[in-house]
Amino acid sequence: MSALAPAAASAPRRALRVLASAAGVALAVSVGALTSRIAPATPLAPWALGLLALAAAGGLVATLEEAALSRAAAAFALGAFVALGAALSSAAPDELEAAFGVASLGLAASSGYALAIGSGRRVGRFAWRSAALGAGLIAALGFYAVVYVRASRDLMIADFIFYRQVSVAVATLLEAGRWPQLIAALVVSMKDDYSWAPALAPGVVMAASAPLSRLAYEAPLIVCYAAPGVAALGVLARDLAQRAGRLPLSARGESWPRKRASGGQRAKACGGCLDPRFRGGDSSREGLFVPAFVMAAAVAAYPTGVAVAARGMPDIGGLVLYVAALRLAERLIRLLALPAGHDIRVGRMVRRVALALALTVFAMFLFRRWYAFAAVGVAAALALEVGLVAAVRGAAFRWRETAMAASLGVLVLLALLSPVLVDWLPNPGAHDYAALYAAYRKPWPVFLDEIGDWVGAGVLALALAGAAFLFLRSTDCRLLRLTVVAAIVAAYLFLRVQTPYVHHLYLVAPALTALIGAPLALLFGRSRLAGLAALAALAAVTLTPAAGAFAPRGVAPIAGRPHPPRADLAELTRLKDWVDARATPDHRVCGLGSSYTFSGQLIAELWQLEETRSPLYGDPKLRPDVKMSDVDTVEGPPNPDLKTCAIMIVGDPVQTHLDPAYQQTVIVPSREMLAGEGIGAHYRRIGEVFHLEKGVDAVVFERTAPLGDADMAALTERWRAARARVAAGLRGELRP
Repeated sequence: MSALAPAAASAPRRALRVLASAAGVALAVSVGALTSRIAPATPLAPWALGLLALAAAGGLVATLEEAALSRAAAAFALGAFVALGAALSSAAPDELEAAFGVASLGLAASSGYALAIGSGRRVGRFAWRSAALGAGLIAALGFYAVVYVRASRDLMIADFIFYRQVSVAVATLLEAGRWPQLIAALVVSMKDDYSWAPALAPGVVMAASAPLSRLAYEAPLIVCYAAPGVAALGVLARDLAQRAGRLPLSARGESWPRKRASGGQRAKACGGCLDPRFRGGDSSREGLFVPAFVMAAAVAAYPTGVAVAARGMPDIGGLVLYVAALRLAERLIRLLALPAGHDIRVGRMVRRVALALALTVFAMFLFRRWYAFAAVGVAAALALEVGLVAAVRGAAFRWRETAMAASLGVLVLLALLSPVLVDWLPNPGAHDYAALYAAYRKPWPVFLDEIGDWVGAGVLALALAGAAFLFLRSTDCRLLRLTVVAAIVAAYLFLRVQTPYVHHLYLVAPALTALIGAPLALLFGRSRLAGLAALAALAAVTLTPAAGAFAPRGVAPIAGRPHPPRADLAELTRLKDWVDARATPDHRVCGLGSSYTFSGQLIAELWQLEETRSPLYGDPKLRPDVKMSDVDTVEGPPNPDLKTCAIMIVGDPVQTHLDPAYQQTVIVPSREMLAGEGIGAHYRRIGEVFHLEKGVDAVVFERTAPLGDADMAALTERWRAARARVAAGLRGELRP
């Protein structure tokens, strides 16, 4: 009888595993069926996604312990039910996107909540120190932002004004109590290139104060995004410093031990290693000195990043997620590198860390689309580190936990990114960004000159020296390698698509600031006076014109200092007043141009000169202007609604800001207007000219004869012919 007991007990376990396997197969089949419905023109997609789901589900079935297997089976069954229901439904694609978007946000919120309540963390007794440090950081960054904006009289354009206007939209919906519309807009934006997520925090504050105020917009950017972003950079620099030397913990002079515990010591004290609260360093004992120092070092090493936030761009907030992903990746590697034993507990922790990492990656993608390059960089660095540990450990490596983490991450990301897949799979070419954004590529000399202004060759050299120092000094280089490799991969992938703009440099900001901040922190640990002197010298080079007295341009950055105000602000104010007095939905005033001096969008952005009128219109028919096309491969031929423009303001000379070969959609109609040919034959100059900076004139034309569909079709054909003449060597196809 005793011999039969194990066999009898194992029967339910086998049945549960068989049931979970069947649910996993059902999930894979349902995913394939749904993909076949939404992407019938891409026959490989159903097989690829179905097999991916099958492999991930099978990996979990093979590696999960019994206690977690029943929950996995239920999750597989629920996912199969949802996917199959969507595949069999008659819902339109946009309805599926909305449904999956709501489900995705719900899954992310519930999973994050479960992780938070299960962490077991409590507020430490020294929380007041963190509060004081945060308040000081917010005050310093806020003061910097006020000085920057006032000194430069900064005029927000392009992406900067876009997120301010989205925040106005959020505030408007909140004020009107239109929560369903706000949620719907957020869900719809999940698949777009510009998510509404960064606009939520400023939108809430603007709704409670002044919806059009720049101060009400930028204050929450500093509090919610800039300060946490700088703090995250400081935490990363501190973590790297801890692995390379001794840091003071408090004013009493306590310090971190330089040597880490050996493998045997970690195994003997395994309970501490497996504590859910273990974070690779207990910051609760730190005083204010080291955290404040490393945060100041992050600002001094990359002041341009703070300047971008001061100008109103929320992208700096993604650094919190970026650094969190790096630290979670390191913790996952640490768990996988533990010696044998405590398998059930290690497995549970691996699942928690893998889930947290997947949620962080999703949040990076949702916050700003291009942070996906950083997510791929972290994943690549993580894979290399796991491979390195596996090569060293061999058969003793935790293969089971590794497969479990990978399978869980794949399934969670498939679920979270389901609305994006529903939108992208039917036409993958519409998201071929290497082709779409080919116009944004600049010659290498131009790009390197911009890097000199944004970062500085001297700062880059200092970061390389810091990397060499840390690699030689660190007793544990995992986090250092993760940080450096992730930045290199992210930068390489982004450069394959386009030349970055200044805000895209957040992809390398963690590596840049940590490689400088960590050695400075170690110097501060040895001698506070020497550390403060070195930090002051760095800040003098990057935040003041001091370096210009002895070094050529490009050695030290200049973008962290306020730029000179536009020389034509008075003329822009006159242009705004002139347009406001004439533009109506029945008498539209439009612009042709695409430079930072003058563009069609500039006319719609002049409201910020006098924050009294909302830039939003509930109905597109109420707009007193027309949004013109700027880039051939992104927006296609000239906007057909151009025919509704009663007044046309044209930049002279023709204004472009990218490779002109990709901006025929601006050049062709602008030249016709200035020459009085084509569509220009339907307009006449009225003699009004606005004299802008850099020798650019904004010339006003009034329509004398209506433009019809035939005129716009002819303009499109002339645009196609012009593009064909310059098409040699261009990337990207013509948009219809």
